[in-house]
Amino acid sequence: MANTEADRYTEFWKEHGKIFKLGYSDFQNREKFSQLLRFNSSHQKDESETTSLDDYMGRSKTDQKEIYYIHGATREAINSDPHLEIFKDKGLEVLYLYDPADEFIINSIGKYKEFEFKSVDQVDLSKIEKFNSQEKETKKTEELSEDDEKHFDSLLSRIKEILGDSVTEVRISKRLKDSPACLVNPDNTISSTMQKIMHIMQKDASIPKKILEINKDHKLVRNLLKVYKKDSKDPYITAVTEQLFESSLLLEGYLTDPHKLVNRINSLLEDSSDWYTTIKNL
Repeated sequence: MANTEADRYTEFWKEHGKIFKLGYSDFQNREKFSQLLRFNSSHQKDESETTSLDDYMGRSKTDQKEIYYIHGATREAINSDPHLEIFKDKGLEVLYLYDPADEFIINSIGKYKEFEFKSVDQVDLSKIEKFNSQEKETKKTEELSEDDEKHFDSLLSRIKEILGDSVTEVRISKRLKDSPACLVNPDNTISSTMQKIMHIMQKDASIPKKILEINKDHKLVRNLLKVYKKDSKDPYITAVTEQLFESSLLLEGYLTDPHKLVNRINSLLEDSSDWYTTIKNL
């Protein structure tokens, strides 16, 4: 049916896909089963469309040997995930997983034909960077001077000092294009989604320690560098650092108490409204 009556199979999948996916444990028929799986992806125009793994592979780039995927509650939520930015930039298709069970299925299958499954937050970035950018050239960010480069390293150290043991490391990001910061796992053997599922199963309410990656070319980060060069202990640096960290936690689904974040946002908005009215002579 999937081969000869695609529309009919699509209707079957919409009706019975969740039950059908439970067949992932039939290892003897793994490849046959995998051929019949359907997922939404970044290639589709909306959530209603699906693709097979064979169709995904047919659209893959030369030398691409991985099937990329990401989990999220909705297509809109996934599209705003910072981890997806480098894949958009490189024009790499990503499978969108909405059902938590999908992660178990993909991890159980492991690979399809010669392609390995890789979560967007587990991927080896060196395998991504080799592909040409597909995005239209935008205004190029000015290169940092030698002096600014030295101060930027010190700024990262200051950010780590502020966050303390909340993060394992603060480093420059190679994956971010539009967002100022994101959190990534120090150990790439498990995706963030699977990590959350394991925490729930083990009734572990702790927040896992991750690496905070900073987008060196983001306007907010560049302005933070200017503040740092003027006064490395400026309280604005602390406020922005904590805001970036808690915003990243919120996107990861680990921020259980948003009160500090909301109060900080209100304070920053109040300050920015004063600056705005002053600049506009209002």
